[in-house]
Amino acid sequence: MDPLSIITMIGAGLKLIDEFRDLAIKFRGQQPTPPSGKAEKVGSAVEVSQGGTTQRIDASQLHMDQWDEVRSKALSDRIKTNWDIYNDLFSSEAGASAQEGARIRADMHKVQETLCHDFKEMVALYQRALGISLPDHYQLYEVCQ
Repeated sequence: MDPLSIITMIGAGLKLIDEFRDLAIKFRGQQPTPPSGKAEKVGSAVEVSQGGTTQRIDASQLHMDQWDEVRSKALSDRIKTNWDIYNDLFSSEAGASAQEGARIRADMHKVQETLCHDFKEMVALYQRALGISLPDHYQLYEVCQ
């Protein structure tokens, strides 16, 4: 896999983690607050902003020896499946009866635990390839116990 494709994959993964964080916070009945740091794909690089500073990691600076393409693909596939389930459960909870709502919430908690594990593993893979630590909210401390 070429470095630019990895940068694109990392950018999409970070965006999905942000979406998951927001949805998980809403699931708890709270309003998401903006995180103190942010990482996103900008052109051919990932820019990480936190604490008033911005680091730019260009595709040519990736630690390619730290990239595990097979693991990344497996995580992405599993996350996609569970993300679809999580979204479906979230949207169906609103119109459910009390008993059905309780079952849906229990199912959401199980799927959320799996997503938390997989997203954390994905973030670790990204950090190794980028050679830097990502802002704390990508560790999902707010939504994953």
